[in-house]
Amino acid sequence: MVAIGAGSLRDGIVSRVTARQLRHELGRWRKSMQLGEDTRAAAALDEGFKDLENARSVDRSELLRAFAEAKRRLDALGREVAFLSIDVVGSTAMKEREESAAIQYDFAEYRKLVEAVFAAHGILKSAWTPDGVMGCFADTDQAIAAGKAVILALGDFNRDVKLMRADFAVRCGVNAGYVHFDEATPLEAMSDRVIDIAGHMQKYAEPNTVAVAHKVIAPLRNPAGFTPTDRVVDGYRVASWRPAQWDRVIRTHDAWFHDRVK
Repeated sequence: MVAIGAGSLRDGIVSRVTARQLRHELGRWRKSMQLGEDTRAAAALDEGFKDLENARSVDRSELLRAFAEAKRRLDALGREVAFLSIDVVGSTAMKEREESAAIQYDFAEYRKLVEAVFAAHGILKSAWTPDGVMGCFADTDQAIAAGKAVILALGDFNRDVKLMRADFAVRCGVNAGYVHFDEATPLEAMSDRVIDIAGHMQKYAEPNTVAVAHKVIAPLRNPAGFTPTDRVVDGYRVASWRPAQWDRVIRTHDAWFHDRVK
C-alpha cells in the first residue's frame, strides 16, 4: 500500500534532466512512497519511466508524460480498505507489582484472542506494537465487527484466562478510505493519512468502545449501536459504539486505573 501526491512529484520536475538525475529522482520518489524493491508498486513506477532511462537528456514534456503513465499504473493498484487500531488501556499501570510470568502469559493470550478475532473477520494484514495493533480489512463492516468482537470477548477473557489483578480494557478506532494496496508491503512499512486517522480515533476513544468518523458509518449495512459524540478528531465528528452490558465493567476499570495513577 502506498500513497502518492501528484503535486509532490510535479514540484520536483525540472525542464530538462540527465538520465543520472532521473534515476536519482526515481529512487527518491520510491523512498518517499515507501516502496520496497520487489513490490508491484515499485515495478509500476519503474515501468512508467522505462523508455527514458537510457536517454542522455529528457524534455519536460516527456517527463510529464512518463509521470502521468506511472501515476496511472499506481492508481490501478488502489482499493478501498478499512483500518482498525486497538490499544490496551493503561497497560503500563496494569503491569506494576505483577509477576513477569503472569504479564507475559496474559499479553500472549490477549494477542491470541485478537488474532483469532481478526482471522474470523477476514484480516488482510496487521502490525503489532508491544500492546497495540493496527489491522487492515477489506471493508468498514469487517473492521468494526472485529473491534466489537474483541471488546465482547474480553468478558470471558478477564474472568477465565488472565492472571493479573487488573482487567483488560481496550480502545478501538476505525477509519476507511482509498489507498494504494500492495500485498507485498508490510503494514508497519506503510504511511497514509487514512491509517493515521484510525490511530487518532483509537487514541481519543473511551475504554471498551469503538470510535469512528460519522461519515464512515453512514453507508454501513449495520450501523446499529453507534451514537454521536461531541468529539472531533482530525476534523471529523466521532460516533462511538459501546456494549450496554459493559458500562459497569468500564466504570470499574476507570476507577481502578485512576487509583493506580494518583
